Amino acid sequence: MELKMAANAELKNKLVQYLFKKEDRVHKLVISLLILSLIAGIETTLLLYSADQKGMNVLNGMSISEIGALSFAINTIVMGALGLLVTFIIQILIVCLLFLVLKERPVNIKGVCQAVINAGVCIVIGSGVNAIIALLVKSKETTFTSLSLLVHDKSSILHTFMAEFELFYIVSLILFTYSLEKLALIKRRNAWIITIVIALVSLVFHMLTVASGTYLK
Repeated sequence: MELKMAANAELKNKLVQYLFKKEDRVHKLVISLLILSLIAGIETTLLLYSADQKGMNVLNGMSISEIGALSFAINTIVMGALGLLVTFIIQILIVCLLFLVLKERPVNIKGVCQAVINAGVCIVIGSGVNAIIALLVKSKETTFTSLSLLVHDKSSILHTFMAEFELFYIVSLILFTYSLEKLALIKRRNAWIITIVIALVSLVFHMLTVASGTYLK
């Protein structure tokens, strides 16, 4: 038991050191953003493939056989990768702007990028878990780790709203807050303010994109 506790403590310390180790090399931050975006693109392909196999209309009324397997894979990977990469860039810009509003100067852009990357890791892991579950079960759902499962009417605003209460997303927000504090050297109160603003912006954007039919519920 003591050995197990010691091993868990060591693993936790290594994880903390990895997440909150300051990175001064810009190219490593850029590579990390690109790798996460690529993984998200692959997850998008798996999720859309699963949805198509279950008869969900996610390809504008077309099937994978009509589009072509290769074209489907390339287009969905690019779509997913660019989607997350643009999200990362917008989030970094919004956070930098909020730094100025909250009079946190100078803006630690590298620290902000690392905080966004840390949160992105959680989101990508969550997307991977949901994509794998979607491939294994027959349920016409795309998110299995959120409260949206409790809402049967998938076309309702409530379903879209409850989808924001997703396990990995909530963890990512908490990690994002502490990453801002430790890596971007911002006051904890202001870090939480920034996180709440980002979460609200994400909620509004999510609901608008779902309503427009350009995003999977």
